[in-house]
Amino acid sequence: MPFIKELVIKGFKSFARETRIPFQNTMNVIVGPNGSGKSNITDSICFVLGRRGSKSMRAKKLSNLIFAGTEKYKPASEAIVEMIFDNTDKGFSMDSNEVSIKRILRKNGQGVYKINNEIKTLQEVLELLAQAGIDHNGF
Repeated sequence: MPFIKELVIKGFKSFARETRIPFQNTMNVIVGPNGSGKSNITDSICFVLGRRGSKSMRAKKLSNLIFAGTEKYKPASEAIVEMIFDNTDKGFSMDSNEVSIKRILRKNGQGVYKINNEIKTLQEVLELLAQAGIDHNGF
C-alpha cells in the first residue's frame, strides 16, 4: 500500500514559507507547543486530498486558508499543498515509484489540482486515491 513520503506546504494557513515534512513507512508523530501549527498540518492533508468544505478545515471560507501575512512575512498569493506518496508497490496504477498530488488555491478563488505536475480535475484525483484505498476525507 502506498504511504505518504513527504508533505510540502507553502502559503497554507500558518505556513508562510515552504515547509517540507518527511514521513517514514512507520508510525509518524508530530509534536509541538500550542500554536505551532500541528492542526494546520492535518488541515493541509485534508485540503490536498480534495476536501471542499472550509469549515471542516477550521476556516470560514476557502480564501482564509491562504496565509494572511504577519509583521515578518507578507501575505501569500496562493496556498499550495503537495503530498508525495511512495508507490514502489504500485498501489496506484502508475509506473512511477512516487506519485505527487498537489492542490493550489489562488486568492481569486481559482483552484488547481495536479497529479505528477499535470493539471487534473478533482474527480481524477479522487479516482486515483480510490485506487489505493485512500478516502478523500482523510481516513
